[in-house]
Amino acid sequence: MLDRITIAIVVGAVALFLIVLDLIRRRKLEEQHSLLWLAAAAGLIVLSLTRDLWEQLVLNIGIAYPPTALFIALFVAMIMILLHFSTVISRLTRQNRKAAQQIGLLEQRLCELEEGQKSLDGRIAQS
Repeated sequence: MLDRITIAIVVGAVALFLIVLDLIRRRKLEEQHSLLWLAAAAGLIVLSLTRDLWEQLVLNIGIAYPPTALFIALFVAMIMILLHFSTVISRLTRQNRKAAQQIGLLEQRLCELEEGQKSLDGRIAQS
């Protein structure tokens, strides 16, 4: 029989899973980023349903209080998610900078072509 806390965790993880799937369906979240959240929801479900196994594993590692290990695992998972999103932001920043430089070069080239066209139109009008 499952206790109330296990049921609450499973319900919360299933809700997270469904929310992520809905965000993917509505194109608010890309598939590559959703994998982290889907894995987190699946991990919560597995940890909550196998709590006895988790507690035995934690005690074998040498952690006296199993909820401490859960907080450590969650902290490591959040650090990994933050690191992933930091790399994504860095890549997008580089792409944005490159696009801005290309736009600047194209604007300069356009101005040069417009000036050339104006001087050509002026010569044609004089002749």
